[in-house]
Amino acid sequence: MTAATAQGLIAKNPCQIIGAGTVRHAERPLMAPEVLDAIVTAMPVQWMLPIRVMFGAHLRVGELVALQRSDYAGGVLRVERQMIRVRGEFITTPTKTRMVRSVALPPSIVAELEAYLAASTSFPKSPMFPRADGQPITGNALGQAWRKAARMLGHGRFHVHDVRHAGLTMAAQGGATTRELMARAGHSTPRAALIYQHAAEERNLVIAATLDVLSGRALDGGANSGAHLVNSRELPGA
Repeated sequence: MTAATAQGLIAKNPCQIIGAGTVRHAERPLMAPEVLDAIVTAMPVQWMLPIRVMFGAHLRVGELVALQRSDYAGGVLRVERQMIRVRGEFITTPTKTRMVRSVALPPSIVAELEAYLAASTSFPKSPMFPRADGQPITGNALGQAWRKAARMLGHGRFHVHDVRHAGLTMAAQGGATTRELMARAGHSTPRAALIYQHAAEERNLVIAATLDVLSGRALDGGANSGAHLVNSRELPGA
């Protein structure tokens, strides 16, 4: 019917259902920092820094494996391409949203990345994280190493893609606005960024409830507190 409408055979497609053809995936579970650290530590050493960079810059897997040495400068990572597999071959394309973004990395990751780059020499356009043969690492190899470590620790429900999700959620918890999250993640619309702010709002409620527990309700504004204030005013010199 859509084709018939486009060809002018009918004036309007009568077969229209709002939301049809749109797949909405369930929200991924949030990976706690200690879980992420445990999984990364359990992975072979060559994967540790790539995963940390993926977390700090909120990279998609394809963006991570497509990084070049020249993409880093002065604590900022420039993300402008991705590597995807098409019919068994790896090709380089613009990012998923065709946006180029610059993402400031956390200081600890900056120090580690700069030490790594200083310890090796290569051409500016060379892969940032190459294999032994000089070719870029692949998402398949990264995923296999992640799954093995995660399952060994009993965290098999987390995927390597959840590293990006965890980084963005923590950025939202740190106070990043919707526009800032969009810029760091490479989102073209606010919808995706709002997911992470929603998670941050939920965490905000958890933190508030935790304060009550940890304080032993010492800040309870109930009747006893009021009576205490009244009695304080009656004391000499109060």
